[in-house]
Order: sequence, then C-alpha cells, then structure tokens
Amino acid sequence: MQASYSVALTAIVVVFIAVGIIFIVLGVLGKFRASGISLLNGKYGGIIGGIVLIALALGLFFVYYAPSTITVGSGYVNVQFGGFSPNLPFIPFISGNKNVTTSEIANAFVGQIGSGDFSLDKQSGLNLGDVNIGVYTLGNGATAYVASNNSTDLIIQLNNGQYLIIGTSNTSALATSFSQNVYQLKSP
Repeated sequence: MQASYSVALTAIVVVFIAVGIIFIVLGVLGKFRASGISLLNGKYGGIIGGIVLIALALGLFFVYYAPSTITVGSGYVNVQFGGFSPNLPFIPFISGNKNVTTSEIANAFVGQIGSGDFSLDKQSGLNLGDVNIGVYTLGNGATAYVASNNSTDLIIQLNNGQYLIIGTSNTSALATSFSQNVYQLKSP
C-alpha cells in the first residue's frame, strides 16, 4: 500500500528544501538573521536552520510515500508501517510493524472509518486525505493502529480492546484473503 501522489505535499517538500538551501547559503556567507531568535543569527544559525528544514522535508516525504506492507499468512496478519513505528510513536521517521495472530482477534469486519465509533483522532503518525498511518483514538475511545489509504477498511478488534485497521485500494481482496487465512469476517 502506497499513498497516491500529492501535488500539495510535493510543493511543501520542494519549498522546505529550497528555503533550507537558502538558509545554508546565507549562513555560510554569514548573512543569516532570524529576527527575535538571536541564537540562530549568523553562520551556524543559517546552516543549522537549513539542515533542519531539509531534514523535515525529506522526513515528511519519506513518511508519506514510504510504502506500508500488509502480509496475510496462515493464522496471522502483519503490517509493516512505512515511516512510522507503532512501538516507538514518539520517534519520527522510524518504520515498524504490528503482527496479529488469530488468537488475538475478538472480531473482524469490513467497515467505514472516519465517522461515529470509527472516527479517527491521531495520537501519532500521519493523516493526509485518505492516507492514515499511525496510532489513533477512535470515536468509541479505543486505540487503533491504522495503515490505510481508503475509507473502506478491514477493521480488526483485538481481545485487549485495541483495533488494527488496514485498507488498500483493493480492500475487498485483502478482506477475502484475511477471512480465508486468519479469521472469518463477521458483521460489525
């Protein structure tokens, strides 16, 4: 699963990189001035500011475009989160995974996210349009690990009350494979 191309995100990344390069050049020339932040004035402030902007731009690009991989096997589903770690959500730009076995599942069904019990309130991760990758609080108060680029998703309720929500451009095929190999789908 990979996010679709975003003109707005690409423009933001290009602007951040361009401004970062300008900051670095002004820093090297000793002409960088950040009004109100005397610590950033001068050579090192421009260089540091430019490097930070470029790193943020590349990180944003990586988090958005890094593919998340969903693997359905006999008795398990594994999600490799591109550019996000559900285990280390406070550290940006680190990929991670979430593995769920049949014995951990309380219920599974195909449903719509984005409203009601399945509205998404991001704790950490990325949400841009239909792309949602990270840890979210659902409308019902539960924690959900989400890797989706679609509003129709496979919603897996775990025995511990948490959810794993996954969706692709072909959620129907994902749900069929999951139902055959991991857990029989039920009604919501």
